[in-house]
Amino acid sequence: MDTGQLVLIIVLAVVVIAAVIVAVVIGRRKKAEINRHRAEELREKAAEEAIGAHQAKAESAQAEAAALQAEVEANRLRKDAERHAEKASEAHGRVEENLRRADKLDPNTSTDRSPDADRTRDADRATDADRATDADRTHDAGRSRADDGARLTRDRGGRDGSPRGGSTRDGDGNS
Repeated sequence: MDTGQLVLIIVLAVVVIAAVIVAVVIGRRKKAEINRHRAEELREKAAEEAIGAHQAKAESAQAEAAALQAEVEANRLRKDAERHAEKASEAHGRVEENLRRADKLDPNTSTDRSPDADRTRDADRATDADRATDADRTHDAGRSRADDGARLTRDRGGRDGSPRGGSTRDGDGNS
């Protein structure tokens, strides 16, 4: 081997080594660029997820606030219901007291104030009211029949309501 060939082999070896080094460096740069691109995509995805997470957290806070507000409203309504029940109880007590006073004043009323006695008394009152209504209907029907009879008498009589023929019922018409 001569020196020319040896120099050529060394030069070729240096060129090959330089080409390999250049290829490795370029490969690393491409890989780094690809990794940067992936990292950027991951950061964007993380930012989107962070926004979604913040929105979910805000929605959770709103839902919790709405639940607390509903609880406060429920408590307010419960207190209102209790207050109304108290008023109803007081009114019922006043009614009972007035009924007791009325019973003391009325000698014909029994003084039994049990719930069963109230129901019996209410049923008696309803029956009395039904009887009164039936009596009114019967009375109205009788009045209607009497009105029909008077109408028939007028129709048979003269225009002035007196019977034809000149006689009157209350006495004689020639006086």
